[in-house]
Amino acid sequence: MRRAWQALAARSPRLELWAAGRCQQALPLAERRYRIGRDPGCDLVLSGPGLSRVHAILAKARPSDRDFALEDFRSANGLFHRDRRIRWIQLRDGDAVQLGSPLKGEAAELRYLHPRSALERAVHRLGVAALAGSALLVSGMLVAASVGGGSKIRTISGPVKIFAASGQQIDARQGSATALPSLQDYPLHLRQALIASEEARFGWNSGIDLFGTVRSALLRSGGGSGLTQQVARLVYPEVGRDVSISRKLRELWVALQLEVGFSKNQILKLYLDRAHLGQGTDGFEQGAQLYFRKSARALDRAEAAFLVGLLPSPNGYSPCNPDDPGAGLERRNLVLGLMHEQGWLSDQALIDAQRRPLNIDATACRESLFSSYPYFSDYVVGELEGTRFGLNLSGAAATGNYAVISTINPQLQQLAQQQLQRFLEGPGAAAGLSQGALITLNVASGEILAYVGGGDYSRSSFDRVQALRQPGSTFKLFPFLAALAAGAAPSDPFACAPLSYVEGCSRSGGAGAVSLADGFARSENVVAVRVAQRAGLDQVLRQARRLGISTPLEPDTNTVLGGRETYLYELARAYAVVANGGRSVPMHGVSRIYDLGICQSVLALERCPERGVTVPLGERPRQLLSPELAAAMDDLLVQVVQRGTGRAAALVPDARGKTGTTNDGVDALFVGYSPSLGVLTAIWMGNDDNTPAAAASGGLVAELWGRYMQAAARLLQA
Repeated sequence: MRRAWQALAARSPRLELWAAGRCQQALPLAERRYRIGRDPGCDLVLSGPGLSRVHAILAKARPSDRDFALEDFRSANGLFHRDRRIRWIQLRDGDAVQLGSPLKGEAAELRYLHPRSALERAVHRLGVAALAGSALLVSGMLVAASVGGGSKIRTISGPVKIFAASGQQIDARQGSATALPSLQDYPLHLRQALIASEEARFGWNSGIDLFGTVRSALLRSGGGSGLTQQVARLVYPEVGRDVSISRKLRELWVALQLEVGFSKNQILKLYLDRAHLGQGTDGFEQGAQLYFRKSARALDRAEAAFLVGLLPSPNGYSPCNPDDPGAGLERRNLVLGLMHEQGWLSDQALIDAQRRPLNIDATACRESLFSSYPYFSDYVVGELEGTRFGLNLSGAAATGNYAVISTINPQLQQLAQQQLQRFLEGPGAAAGLSQGALITLNVASGEILAYVGGGDYSRSSFDRVQALRQPGSTFKLFPFLAALAAGAAPSDPFACAPLSYVEGCSRSGGAGAVSLADGFARSENVVAVRVAQRAGLDQVLRQARRLGISTPLEPDTNTVLGGRETYLYELARAYAVVANGGRSVPMHGVSRIYDLGICQSVLALERCPERGVTVPLGERPRQLLSPELAAAMDDLLVQVVQRGTGRAAALVPDARGKTGTTNDGVDALFVGYSPSLGVLTAIWMGNDDNTPAAAASGGLVAELWGRYMQAAARLLQA
């Protein structure tokens, strides 16, 4: 096999001297350096007029080169190739070089012969066949896609970008890209740098690099994808990023669809809008803002080349990588060199750009300054997919590319996150509580101003604002509302004696009676049961349903005492109805939606056509409780804070609210509001695994509520 292989790969390069139409000498060539001239010590000795003692040198420029190079050795009459004098030439099979000018008579001629070996001929034929086959394949695929109705990709899904009304982006994902309105907004030299670095043939190829694709798939090396194939991965994450043949096939098919359905300029803009540039940034606009504190519109050549140089390994080539801080500069200079090779940089422009310091923003390498509210972002996506808007943002047929203006108040949100976290680490931990949730509403409008679904989203994305938990005594709002609606007065007495399995009043040992108002303020269970019985258990459930409680309820004592699970946000909305004078409160987190497929960019929302903007209709206001009933219930809630279980919330002068604690402190809640602020906050604390916390109580949560709402008042009234 070795001998057969050597025979296939065997080559026999030689140099021939021709004069007067005949071959005078033939010199077989090996891996060495040859001198050519009149001197007898030369390897190829020549004779004749005009020849120097050492006329030329024949050698390989590099040992790995296949062919030899011929160099003039300061001869008198020089070397000529195709009637032009040359100093040096890289020889190819069949090249002929004259020793002296052919105009001065018949000059001796050197002929270089190095035909392909049998193996090289086979590889060459295979390459030509593969090239022709790939051209036919791609052409056939394009024709088939066109005849079959063209591209099935009509729109490109994008991220859902969530903003506060102030314009601050608060997405759960830091990398939801910011696109400039048009391709022309990206400077020409940035586009040139991208094409020079990633795919110089982008402007005229089919969008599919078959050879690179096959090579990377077989070698499992990654890479090997043209710009269109990279865009396919960016806009369709389901293509995947694994190194496999199946992923490459998916990538090829999406790239083909893109090439059929979109222009080269549209594909190029998609790449500029969304390419990953490390440090949590997507798109060249975000990358420019991060590293250079300027828009991509203002990038110079060196800055543009730096960002393009990050693309193969954004975090690896980043100057923020402590293992190789110089990689960013090396990559930038490499891209500048490629631009020079393409003719887009002059020699002097290349030198000037490569001499420029990087001069990146020092804060780019520090901990990210991006603020995201992931629990609220998840809630907003759920609202967008719900009955109100009916958008499809997940699954195979998902759409996207929306800018959503939310109702969140960033200052209040930051305060809520900090206060909850500190309380969990301090008094909460001491009481055996490890988790909490908080929601703050504008009572009149129903806008969500703050939303915290847990202590640490990175450890658990489970949203406890929307978790089913027992409400405890906060559910007593409904039996007391039902009793007041049935004609009961706050001063009406109710017996403290035990009832069935419900213990008597805690302060009297079950003796005597207390007023309805006192029973509510002290959260006496037996009074709540007697109140519910007087109003009728069906009426209690009817009040709960009217105010928005949707979870399963039964007309029994367990329900009255808060033993049936419900949602914190539904409790918040129900209490907000009382705070709003009995009128319905349309709780929501979305105030406006922009379709970026129409608006083109979040930087052009003010100029977005009307058809690209959705302003929610909202709910039609309804009077769910009479103003008199709402006022009576409001007075009962005042007494809970002034002289009952919620006294810890009295840090807020006009606070109203209700505590709730379930058996063994498994759940502890406080739901309350401040009429002067027009704000309601509901807080739950507990443990995800229902571990009892005997030291926990609704009074403890009222303490957190008071601290938070007191600080919120300073923010909102500033």
